[in-house]
Amino acid sequence: MMQPHPHFARRNNSLDDLTLSVDASLARTLSHKSRVMCWIPSVEKWLKDRVKAVNGTWVPRCDGHVFFIKTNKTQHSDVISFDDVKDGRNALTEKTVAALIYLYRYELGKYDWFLKGDDDTYIVMENLRFLLAQYNSSQPVYLGHLFKKLVKQGYMSGGASYVLSREALRKLNEEGFQKNKCRVKGNDEDVDIGRCLEAVGVFPHNSIDKYGRSAFHPGPAETHIAHDAVNPWLVEYNRFKGAGGRNCCSELTVSFHHVKAAEILVMDHLLYRTSVYGRVPDFSRLQGLFEPKMIPPPS
Repeated sequence: MMQPHPHFARRNNSLDDLTLSVDASLARTLSHKSRVMCWIPSVEKWLKDRVKAVNGTWVPRCDGHVFFIKTNKTQHSDVISFDDVKDGRNALTEKTVAALIYLYRYELGKYDWFLKGDDDTYIVMENLRFLLAQYNSSQPVYLGHLFKKLVKQGYMSGGASYVLSREALRKLNEEGFQKNKCRVKGNDEDVDIGRCLEAVGVFPHNSIDKYGRSAFHPGPAETHIAHDAVNPWLVEYNRFKGAGGRNCCSELTVSFHHVKAAEILVMDHLLYRTSVYGRVPDFSRLQGLFEPKMIPPPS
């Protein structure tokens, strides 16, 4: 049996820490309703930094996970290295397509949902599972932070992470890649995958809560939270208006992007190892937070 590579040593999931006064029964119940495969593209130079941070925090809360890294430095089963795919930004689409083909061939029947996260993305898996519970993985569902440019129906920010249902991944492969409807080389993988999903009839679905607050965020927390004005580039790209400051982010936020390794550790500690005495969420009020629906292309 392979021994874990030292770069991939996991910290214990905080919900299993008996020193913490946490009732995780509802989260465990929700995790049994759908299985999520998390896949993370990275590069060798981030093995000791970003990859170690995400693999020691949110990644173990997935039902399965794999890192796609071109490397000879680890034989750990978490890592898939494509010998014929180059590293670097100019090959991001090619690497992503290779990853999605791999997941289709070897993992399609094992999981309901497939989450793409970057090595500098932080994911709150329990909140993601709540959102996914509103949808049916047997339907072609595409979720994330929706941008309005470059693709008619829009595309999901790659950095904010995006999620494909099992049926969406099947259609992407069988009707897209296998029938040559999609580009396989480029440097804007989220745009290219968005175009391919549009070509095979997989539409964006809603992840904006009933108050107009986003669940997926293409920037770091401070970009969205610490400024009342929305960043100008987000104003230009966002399909939905959005907000900065206190109204930026859904109570059940899923992701932030451009998060440094040390910040990933801090966020995880604050969320999973810190409690505010006397404050317990009203779970009954959260039930209708998201409206499950397809988002049609703009007229």
